[in-house]
Amino acid sequence: MEFLLLGSLAARRTGTPLELGGPRQRAVLTMLLLHANEAVSVAQLTEAVWDSPPVSPESNLRTYVAGLRKVLGDRLVTRPGHGYQLVVEPGELDLDAFDDLVRQGEQALADGDVEAAADLFAQALAKWHGTPTAELSAGPLLRAELTRLQERRLTAVERYAKAALELGRLDDVIHRLRRETAQHPLREELWVQLMMALDRSGRRGEALEAYTAARKHMVEQVGVEPGARLRQLQQVILESRAPSPAALNAHRQLPMDIAEFTGRETELRRLCEPGPQTTVVISAIEGMAGVGKTKLAVRAAHQLVPRYPDVQLWADLHGFDADELPADPAAVLESFLRLLGVPGGQIPESLEARAALYRDRLVGKRALVLLDNAAGEDQVRPLLPGSASCLVLITSRRTLLRLDGVKSLFLDVFMPEEAVALLARIAGDDRVHADREAAQRVAELCGHLPIAVALAAKRLARRPQWTVRDLVAQLERGGGHGARGVFDLSYQALPDNQRRLFRLLGLHPGEDVTAESAAALAGLTAYETEDLLETLLDEHLLQQHTPGRYGLHDLLRAYAVEQVMAAEPPPARDLARRRVQDWYVHTAWHAGQQLNPVRKLEIGTADPAVHPRTFAGRDAALLWCDTERANLVAAVRDAAEHGLPEQCWSLAQCLWDFFNLRKHWADWIDTHGVALAAARSVGDRSAEGRMLITLGIGLREIRRHDEAIECYRQALAIFRAIGDQSRQQPVLNNLGIAYMAQGRADDALACYEQSAQISRELGDAHTEAVLLNNIGLLHSDAGRFDAALECYLRSLELRQQVEDPYSKAILLNNIGEVYRNLLDFPKAVSYVDRALETFRAIGDLYGQAEALDNLGLALDGLGDRRGAEKCWLESVTLFEELGEPRADEVRSRL
Repeated sequence: MEFLLLGSLAARRTGTPLELGGPRQRAVLTMLLLHANEAVSVAQLTEAVWDSPPVSPESNLRTYVAGLRKVLGDRLVTRPGHGYQLVVEPGELDLDAFDDLVRQGEQALADGDVEAAADLFAQALAKWHGTPTAELSAGPLLRAELTRLQERRLTAVERYAKAALELGRLDDVIHRLRRETAQHPLREELWVQLMMALDRSGRRGEALEAYTAARKHMVEQVGVEPGARLRQLQQVILESRAPSPAALNAHRQLPMDIAEFTGRETELRRLCEPGPQTTVVISAIEGMAGVGKTKLAVRAAHQLVPRYPDVQLWADLHGFDADELPADPAAVLESFLRLLGVPGGQIPESLEARAALYRDRLVGKRALVLLDNAAGEDQVRPLLPGSASCLVLITSRRTLLRLDGVKSLFLDVFMPEEAVALLARIAGDDRVHADREAAQRVAELCGHLPIAVALAAKRLARRPQWTVRDLVAQLERGGGHGARGVFDLSYQALPDNQRRLFRLLGLHPGEDVTAESAAALAGLTAYETEDLLETLLDEHLLQQHTPGRYGLHDLLRAYAVEQVMAAEPPPARDLARRRVQDWYVHTAWHAGQQLNPVRKLEIGTADPAVHPRTFAGRDAALLWCDTERANLVAAVRDAAEHGLPEQCWSLAQCLWDFFNLRKHWADWIDTHGVALAAARSVGDRSAEGRMLITLGIGLREIRRHDEAIECYRQALAIFRAIGDQSRQQPVLNNLGIAYMAQGRADDALACYEQSAQISRELGDAHTEAVLLNNIGLLHSDAGRFDAALECYLRSLELRQQVEDPYSKAILLNNIGEVYRNLLDFPKAVSYVDRALETFRAIGDLYGQAEALDNLGLALDGLGDRRGAEKCWLESVTLFEELGEPRADEVRSRL
């Protein structure tokens, strides 16, 4: 007997085709073949055959089964209470042969035999002879099964294309991928491989046309821009450079593996054994704190990387952190989407939309996602990929019973021999084996808890004069058992300065510390503090996932908090908190000055013992903000919770430009909401008004205009009540912008004119210039180009008194646009050229893209079509790099 599923459904006996009946009977057979040699229930068959089942589907199914038995005989058996089962012998089903060839191909790739892999994948794909849906009457369950089957085929296509590209079989790859992209236009990896094959064949123009086609499908069908890999490849081809593996690879984010990992061989094998190829593999490591869940998950993840080489994502979900709320799944998804190349401005606001986009970005990718310290199923569920090519590792102190498809692994404390093995690995085999009985007693005193054993072993390793029995005596003298006894022993043995720093770390906001932030906490220099941190790391009291950044295990953080509360009086704790908050505020201030030198940020004086970081340039400032983002958000909350309201709103204010630049809308609104509450709690009206302005701007950016306007109105009332005219200016300006967004031009103009009048009274040329520019925009939008030009030119005069290249560049571009609308193309070109030069000088890519579009239109008006197209092509490239939909508008001009 021969069964064919990979195309039109067919069955043959000794080469003779069998009559399989009508569409619903064939649907029954398809479902039985997809689950060959397994019982398929009546309920499953009903959902596989009908969208709206008849009143008694069992009767219909019996009819279809009887019809199939006439041709299949006793191969189709009834399993009382379980349904029906189709017996298929090895080698009879083409799907089995396909799966076997794909497995062999994967193994060949893992072994580095690319040629064998390509041939095996080609043989597997040759088993397909069409689309297995055309003649079926399929219900929802069968449609889902067939979609998964198609997914397996597409994954094999991608594996084949990758191997064939390495072997230089370009014509075959191009031919196959043109067909596949036409049938599956939303699958980005197919487009990537097609573009690479075309480019390597010397067909650069066709490669760029392929990108344009891919982007059109994605924007029109799902409303998103292509992912980072596709966009970066387009940029590489445009610049005629050889593709860089670093540029084209997805982000790899796993923490460092643990050199001293030992034991857990059985658990490691279970986690690394292959799972089903039809669904995403989800493994949850569950157990008490300190039992080594994270270490096991990280070791397993690193061993699994060869099977999941495309993407590795990691997040600490803080499910059981006493000092931090569990991570918001929406925030984790935002981070993952950014790593997967989605620009901040294109990340949806709702959790559901973010989860859908995340799943879409991982379709067909061999991706590994490590979710550490999960609070529960609801936190994890949105973070699960949907593709069968993905694997998820989760660690949690809870049992995740309500997570569909999860494979749970309970991790207990070490077995006695595993604890002794870890002791030997860290402290030395010779010492441990010299007194194995004492080593077993150490393990017992540590409660066989891995973190406690590791700490005790580290202590022994650093004291070569000790025997293992000396360590036993120390532990027994302390009277403690388990982790607490070992923590006490390690902590009490530290010199005073190391003990003090360790316990003060319990007050540090956020996930981890650097030498600089810890130095502020302790009132030391960064040089002194780094030595202390490295010593604590050597003592196993700290851990390090990233060089230069130090963290505390949850149990040790709780222990540090306990020690600092006991050893440091309240004034000392308050001083430490204020110093680290001052460090974050003043370092963020220096970063903000690099990101936007014109903005005047008012902050208090720092403690003399605090040495904030400064930055050589904008890139360094931005990198620091990106790296410290989680700690910065935590510091805003920490300041509010511990009676430091001024530091709370000052830090929120300093982060404004960073959040705006990176489009971290949720962080912006969250921190400024906390800061607003802090200002109100102490009755600081001026700070309350400032926070209302910046919170309003954040709300306006995500198009919550009514809420933004309410914030501005409250702020305006406050500043009028306290007589602060200088603050009324930005409120009225932002209120005008919000009115413009709602199409309320008259209200907007009234706000701008009031603000401009205040600026003139205060002699504030900078703000007056900004407002004249906004009034000019209003006139321009209404077609009053002469009035707009008058405003713009007056604004430009005022700009000569203020060093603000960014605002000046915007103004020059606006003047050029007005001259273009007045058909004075030479002047338009002159002003836009100056704008473009300034945007390039300050590195503003968005400004460059806008100016290039404007310049192209002006050159086109002069009759220089070739020059115009050159500008538009560069503009399209920049807009696409930024993920801006305006790229389509500019492309339409070409």
